[in-house]
Amino acid sequence: MEQNPVLEIRNLSRTFAHGAVRAVDQIDLDVQPGEIVSILGPSGCGKTTTMRIIAGLDLPTAGEVRILGKNVAGKPPHQRNVGLVFQSLAIFPHMSVKQNVAFGLRMQGLARNLIEAKVAKALELVQLSPEKFAGRRPSELSGGQLQRVALARTLVTEPALVLFDEPMAALDRRLRDYMAVELRSIQKQLGLAAVYVTHDQETASMMSDRVIIMNAGKILQAGTPEEIYETPNSKFVSDFLGDTNTLRIERVLEQKDGKSLVQTNAGVTIRVANSGDIGEGAFVIFRPEQTIVYPADPGGAFEGEVVSSQFRSGLHRWQIVLRGGNKLIAQSTENRLASSAGDTVWVTIDPGKARIVRQ
Repeated sequence: MEQNPVLEIRNLSRTFAHGAVRAVDQIDLDVQPGEIVSILGPSGCGKTTTMRIIAGLDLPTAGEVRILGKNVAGKPPHQRNVGLVFQSLAIFPHMSVKQNVAFGLRMQGLARNLIEAKVAKALELVQLSPEKFAGRRPSELSGGQLQRVALARTLVTEPALVLFDEPMAALDRRLRDYMAVELRSIQKQLGLAAVYVTHDQETASMMSDRVIIMNAGKILQAGTPEEIYETPNSKFVSDFLGDTNTLRIERVLEQKDGKSLVQTNAGVTIRVANSGDIGEGAFVIFRPEQTIVYPADPGGAFEGEVVSSQFRSGLHRWQIVLRGGNKLIAQSTENRLASSAGDTVWVTIDPGKARIVRQ
């Protein structure tokens, strides 16, 4: 049985400077029960403004926001059944962990014994033992523990929708990755609908059911992290969601059976998976892990020169300059090359992985 969306956004716009600046430009978005959707984009793309409108912290110029089927126009944040977790976390430094988590419940006027039970349950959920942490002050906690307190304070009110605004930006990468896994686990356990606003591609990919790519106030592409990474619909989306090798198409040599053979500005020809009307301003794109490097010509490869060789987190990475001057990145879990800077290598692309996109 199909469920109704928890969040529905229709034709939402927000302008500033008497309409001269369109921070959000006619976007539509649904978030289903139990789904976590990340809105991803560069600074100024409109993602934070979108979140603020959903939360009731800003007013739209046009369009509609519905939560659990009800239009929330004009309703303040505390009447929207929405939980907020901010980048600053907004933990009260003069309160204990228990008092911070209980704050929203006290504002609701719940009985003391009910508050006690809910706070204990919320702390257990985020793996902060009430016996050990309830009486501590924020100054006595680590960054990851503060993150959990902020999450517990939001979850304890049992919101229909949780909004996360870059809450892990201040954490180091290792802790951020760990917290992303934990947050997704808790969110799935409770079946919450969530919107996560970030510019961090790796975190968004790790924890999201769907990723929304925004730029200049518009949604450019929406899909699973895998769909957007493997089949971006533009050069901007491809570049934003991970390292990309890009070669400009100079002419089409052949189109047959849904594939194209194109000549690029690197002076090499490449067969690509998608075809259709290519036109001017088109590019061939392929990821570093789809770029195969050989120490000797296997036949049909194009020649290049190693600029640098690196090892990072289990991956070998090579920067290579083709004879035409174009730079590529290749990576693999296997160290196939014993090459150093200045050595000649040959490059091919994993068959069927190269794609054509426009700017």
